[in-house]
Amino acid sequence: MRFSSVILVLFCATSVATGNDEPIDFARQILPILSDKCFVCHGPDAKENTGLRLDSFETATADRGGYQAINPTRPEESALLTRIGDPDEPMPPADAEKHLTDREKNLLSQWILQGGHYAKHWAFVVPEKTLSAGGDPHTDPIDRFILDRLRAEGTTLAPQADRQILARRAALVLTGLPPEPAQLSRLLRDSSPNAWLRFVGSLLSSPRFGEHQARYWLDAVRYGDTHGLHLDNRRGIWPYRDWVVRALNANQPLDRFITWQLAGDLLPDPTMEQLVATGYVRMNPTTSEGGVLPEEFQARNNFDRTENLGTVFLGMSLTCARCHTHKYDPVPQREYYRLLAFFNSTAEPPLDKNAYEFGPTLKVPPDQKAWEQYAELM
Repeated sequence: MRFSSVILVLFCATSVATGNDEPIDFARQILPILSDKCFVCHGPDAKENTGLRLDSFETATADRGGYQAINPTRPEESALLTRIGDPDEPMPPADAEKHLTDREKNLLSQWILQGGHYAKHWAFVVPEKTLSAGGDPHTDPIDRFILDRLRAEGTTLAPQADRQILARRAALVLTGLPPEPAQLSRLLRDSSPNAWLRFVGSLLSSPRFGEHQARYWLDAVRYGDTHGLHLDNRRGIWPYRDWVVRALNANQPLDRFITWQLAGDLLPDPTMEQLVATGYVRMNPTTSEGGVLPEEFQARNNFDRTENLGTVFLGMSLTCARCHTHKYDPVPQREYYRLLAFFNSTAEPPLDKNAYEFGPTLKVPPDQKAWEQYAELM
């Protein structure tokens, strides 16, 4: 009876899998199931050593005395395939807090029968340029990508908007303002094939471009003209804001944009602009409230810097690693504190003395026009 039930499970699992040839995405579809239902006993959450870990390909496919939890060469013989549907000894067991739904069993079965491939989270995979197979070869690759998805949903692209509407959209996105009347008139009169490129180029060359785009960056790096805590006094950090605007308007290469902000003062013979760019390191809230401990705020300031770097430059949270190594993130606690040690070398004092200017300061041109004049003299 037991043997028959196992055969039935295998038959059902195979039927489900072959009925849907769509590749299963491990990171998006399988890892959430394993994490929620399996890792409590067979992963980093396990309180006891069960002898089987499903959180890595090596441990899941290891030889366990003649069988494998996942057999990548003969997936139909994978022990996991039978255990998730075994009516007598199912996995998770009957007394487990959580159990697999039928949909989750089907997804796991399909994944195993497709080879049980593991993969990193998509955010940690180096992107590769791919071309859509079903789109019009004469359209933009992004249009082809969108068109393929729309066709899969049974629809297609909307009719192209007229030039006035397109011009307004482009101007609002790039500069935050409607197009200037003269700009729009030139576009509407221009019948050449490059008319649209010229119009977009005029938006990109406008100083409004950097001013508008800088808002997003300054929000991300928590820019503020005040200290952010206690009395919330003003602080003189606006030259950094103006530098961001200039860098975006000058289309500064991304590697320089990042390097100057993180370590502009550590470059050989740093320029005034490179020193101003390191204002990024001084965006954290500061205080001099009575009774605060300098040592505590030395640590707090560097926690803030380290974790903002993770959010802005890495696109991920580093906050978990402040207290422990997070089981899903590639940054362990040791690396977190190595990064914190980098910021701990700053010459800025931990308390701001409620002053407009505190710590190391630098005299710089007062506005963008003065910066242009300074650049010409240099």
